[in-house]
Amino acid sequence: MGSNAGSPTSSSAAALGGRLLQLVGDRDAARLSCEVSRVCAELHPTGGRPVYGDVLAWVVDATVGVVVARLGGAGPEETLVLDVRFAEGRYVDGDALPASERWVLRTVSAFLAEDLVEEERSLTAAEQFDITLRAEILADALIWLDFVLDVDLPDPPDMATAQEG
Repeated sequence: MGSNAGSPTSSSAAALGGRLLQLVGDRDAARLSCEVSRVCAELHPTGGRPVYGDVLAWVVDATVGVVVARLGGAGPEETLVLDVRFAEGRYVDGDALPASERWVLRTVSAFLAEDLVEEERSLTAAEQFDITLRAEILADALIWLDFVLDVDLPDPPDMATAQEG
């Protein structure tokens, strides 16, 4: 699943991603803003700090991992498709979203579909955006991950039971 299957995310990227996610969960906007700004501004981090692209890849891959763990993965010759809806049930028009949210939606969708070319293109593009958009993308990706961790989803259907009904 996801582009990290061939090259695992570094433990430092996972640790930083986890710390950022904790700040989102704690609703600590001030510390989150400082940390996200630092990750996005440091093109060549020192002291073992991970690069922006590695942290972002970890967040997206973690989001996909949670979705698959909660809803189940695609079967043979199947593809998972991400449809996002508003609380009242209307579909979200991905093209109408702000650029950062559109990036998250498309990238998570690419990871779910295991579209390696699109995954790589999307992650590479994110690293080239200006610092403001990079920060917005990372913050939005963290918010999505926090949301999927907290959302009340039903357990995946039992395949034997689903086939009987």
